[in-house]
Amino acid sequence: MMLLSVLAACTSKGADSNAEESQTTKPADANTEGTASTNNPDEITADLTWFGLASQKDFEDRYGQYIMKKFPNIKITYINQTDDRRLEQVIASGTQIDMYLSSAGELREDYIPANMALDLNPLIKSHNIPVDTIEPAYLDPVTIDQKTYLLPVSDNKFVMYYNKSIFDKFGVPYPKDGMTWDEAIDLSKKITRNEDGKQYMGLWLSPKHYLRVAQNSAGFVDPETNKATVDNDQWKFIFDNIFYKLSRDPGVQQRALEKFYSHEDFMKDSVIAMYVYTSGWMNSDDSLPPDWDIASVPEFKEYPGLNTQTYATYIGISATSKQQDAAAEILKYLTSEEYQTIISKRGMITPLLTQSVRDAAFADYEFAKTKNIQALYHGKPAPSRPMTEYDELVIEDAFQLDAIPKIVRNQLDVNTALRQAQENSDKLIQEQIAKQ
Repeated sequence: MMLLSVLAACTSKGADSNAEESQTTKPADANTEGTASTNNPDEITADLTWFGLASQKDFEDRYGQYIMKKFPNIKITYINQTDDRRLEQVIASGTQIDMYLSSAGELREDYIPANMALDLNPLIKSHNIPVDTIEPAYLDPVTIDQKTYLLPVSDNKFVMYYNKSIFDKFGVPYPKDGMTWDEAIDLSKKITRNEDGKQYMGLWLSPKHYLRVAQNSAGFVDPETNKATVDNDQWKFIFDNIFYKLSRDPGVQQRALEKFYSHEDFMKDSVIAMYVYTSGWMNSDDSLPPDWDIASVPEFKEYPGLNTQTYATYIGISATSKQQDAAAEILKYLTSEEYQTIISKRGMITPLLTQSVRDAAFADYEFAKTKNIQALYHGKPAPSRPMTEYDELVIEDAFQLDAIPKIVRNQLDVNTALRQAQENSDKLIQEQIAKQ
């Protein structure tokens, strides 16, 4: 009883300090230690605390409501990460985290350093979680030394959105699935022009998002040496064949000097005809141009049939949780065809290979009858790049904010930009290591 009192106090302390941000669902009298010795979801009782970047609303909408319907005797408290409430602060408060939402990058940046990452393989085996139904490309980036730390629950597939109105305006044919980057850039050139005071651009993309999933699987940092790996032929290939080629028009360069290209140029201002980004936009299609559609991300002829790398949301179980069996049953449900069909219909891209689940994509949306939904699954996912906890320093600071704008604005050639990015990245990494 004394132990339970202490645990209750710790839990209360964590919850009270986040009273407005943490969310508790169902039922208050759940067994604190939890039980999961049955295959009947109605008989599983547990009190589980989750942590992640998703908002309270998104967690309940995407996960919480379905978990509580399937497991009526499980209580969930969700704590969402904010700038002033990070993982290390929640742990220091005494709050016990049982499950967490993560990306492959966050696994290395946050959960492994915090000693929270649990090898799921024993639980996968003991709870008969059918991981063979999962596309292997999703497991590769979260499997380290043959230990699988996370399981994927949904993906943000990359596609090429296009604005039919711009193509119609200039009499240019629409893009197609399976185009090469060279073909897409040639199509882009037919649209790129200055007309009626507007600088139109045929094709652009979100640099930092695409860099994370580049089709040649280029890495950012050597995991062994913690040295940047950006001044090399792999990144020269990407920069030469995408960013350099897309920005040779003087009008494109001048426009980038005044205001660098962004999502709004496609979504709101309608001056970009094609834009490579994640499928997340499709969940709020009212923010897209009225006459939009999608095609698959262009392929490199050097990497035929390869789409981008996976960009998934994963779920992990904390190594410190005392309710790992109950958590494993939830994880089994969230990767099941039952749940995956529900979220596939709602527009969250399934990581399963199961064709019936894939065919359900966006079924709850009226536009699914007229849009090129099959573009989501064109080709095979590219192999995962080597990942480290310092990758975002390179992506955000060295590439997104420095090298790419200077190339697009014709201020630096690719070789010089990559050399400077290498120097800047090594400096940033060493500064980060010193802080740690």
